[in-house]
Amino acid sequence: MTTYRVRVGFHNPTGLTFRQLDEVLEPLRFWRTESCGGNFRYYMEYEYQTEVRSICDVCELAYSQACKVRKCPLILVEAKPREENSHT
Repeated sequence: MTTYRVRVGFHNPTGLTFRQLDEVLEPLRFWRTESCGGNFRYYMEYEYQTEVRSICDVCELAYSQACKVRKCPLILVEAKPREENSHT
């Protein structure tokens, strides 16, 4: 199973923007991480685990869902190293 770190950001978001984003992503099994590093004002970080989706599929899924909340989201997706995956 591969775990992806997914960051979703918006230009000048509000608190409501991220609350709505949580509501859209949670049913799809995106889990918000606790390590936002104080940057929650601009982006939120999530984890997504899958055995079948590629990194491009995960990026496309995150982008399409974030567009439902607000247009022009910024999406960063990266695969977490295997050693990090074993601790979660």
